[in-house]
Amino acid sequence: MLQGVCVDPELAGEFPKTVYLFPNGPLNYYVSRFLNKNAHMGCFQADKFQALDGWPPEPNAADLPPLEQGKMYSAQFIWRPEKQFTFHKLKNRFFILPEANRKNATFYKDRDRKQLGGRFPLHWFTDFQLVEEELLEESFEMELVEEESANFEQMSLF
Repeated sequence: MLQGVCVDPELAGEFPKTVYLFPNGPLNYYVSRFLNKNAHMGCFQADKFQALDGWPPEPNAADLPPLEQGKMYSAQFIWRPEKQFTFHKLKNRFFILPEANRKNATFYKDRDRKQLGGRFPLHWFTDFQLVEEELLEESFEMELVEEESANFEQMSLF
C-alpha cells in the first residue's frame, strides 16, 4: 500500500487530493479513498499516479527465474535507486543479455543491440520473455530486403 496523488490532468478531478494505491501487478494500481483495498474506486495504470510515501523497497534477488547466458530476453524495468538512472523510465521493456554470474545483465533499447542501455542487476527487471533467435535473423533479413528495394531516383518537376 502506498499513498499517492493523481498526475493525469484528465483524471485528477475524479479523485481526492491524496489516495491509497494498492499494486495490481507491475503496471496498475487499485485506487481507494480509504485504507482498504476492497473499497477501491477502480484499477488504473500506474503511470497516472505518483506515490508520496517514498521509494518502494528493492526487489528480492532470490526471486529470479532461471535464465540462460547468451540468450536474449525481453524484460520490464521495474526498479532503480530513487534519484539515480532517471533517464531510464520505469515500466519500459528492454532487451537483456544475462551475464555468467546470473546477477547482472547488459540491456539494450532495441532488439538489434545497437542502442546500449547499460548494465543493471537482473532483479531490477521482471516478466522475462525469451526472444527467439530465428525471429532475430528474420528481422535482419527483412531489413536487408527493404534497403535493396529502397533505391530510387528523385524526380524534379521544376
